[in-house]
Amino acid sequence: MKIKIADFIEKVQAEEFNQTTLEISKDDLLQEDLWSLKKANEQIEKDVADNKLSQIVIHVADADFEINYYLETGVINLPFADAKKVTHFFDDDAEAETKIYLSTACDYLNASKFHIDLISENSLKNDEIKQTMDIMKGNYETSVENFSNKEEEVEKEDK
Repeated sequence: MKIKIADFIEKVQAEEFNQTTLEISKDDLLQEDLWSLKKANEQIEKDVADNKLSQIVIHVADADFEINYYLETGVINLPFADAKKVTHFFDDDAEAETKIYLSTACDYLNASKFHIDLISENSLKNDEIKQTMDIMKGNYETSVENFSNKEEEVEKEDK
């Protein structure tokens, strides 16, 4: 879907995009069950067909810490939360094709507590769905490891 940069920024800042929230279990994530991404892709395709921006939030409901994945139809590898920064890369009157980005937000992921990947130029194909799940699983496993290490540090400090 093509969108004027000024319109993109305005719509995102005014929260004029479809937002869908899905909850998955850590077992679904670790077993790479693709149901959540297939459902997310269906919603993104519907939103794009309706000429709407889309954000799908996938929350890991039973994780030991807060971790969320965001699939967003953006114009550059910035999350919707940073939409106003898009002007650093495009003129307001420029037009750009939306692409699908996956963002991971978790306090234990890395120093920035955030990671973003371009996962598709348009709608997710089966191999892209599988690759996206691999990224999600990898980011979760990294966060679990960092969380465990932090817990061990706290225990050592308490002794």
